[in-house]
Amino acid sequence: MRRELLLALLLLATPLAIAENDVQVINLHGDDYTISKTLPDEIIGLYQYEGKGEPIVEINSDGKGRFQPHGRPPINIAIWIAVDENGAPRRQIGNEQRYRYTLLIQYGPGGDGNYPEGKYDLMDVTMLKDQGIAMIFGERTRQLN
Repeated sequence: MRRELLLALLLLATPLAIAENDVQVINLHGDDYTISKTLPDEIIGLYQYEGKGEPIVEINSDGKGRFQPHGRPPINIAIWIAVDENGAPRRQIGNEQRYRYTLLIQYGPGGDGNYPEGKYDLMDVTMLKDQGIAMIFGERTRQLN
């Protein structure tokens, strides 16, 4: 009886885990990316130019955020992270203190020219734990907790 109950609970829980994981495959520029909306907590936050202000990149836990080009207002973006087939975020590891995540983003309205609404792009988040910062584009940083 216990084994049947455990099996029933596992079978019921499995679809929920897959639905929450939201793993999907998208083709961008001829390459397939396995992605998910489930973002690691360590990348969530506001990234400021040289840690001081605009332009910014904002990453929120709900898979939404903002990207601001130089000299322009912020553009709303949708955000996914590159993951393996089980939904674990992929990391390019230099060492345990330095590694990088790849994000897939989609621009919302208001981007014009280089950032038209609906266009997809890639964005890397580099974790520099030995320096106590996370960095995007080599210029937008935020302090790690």
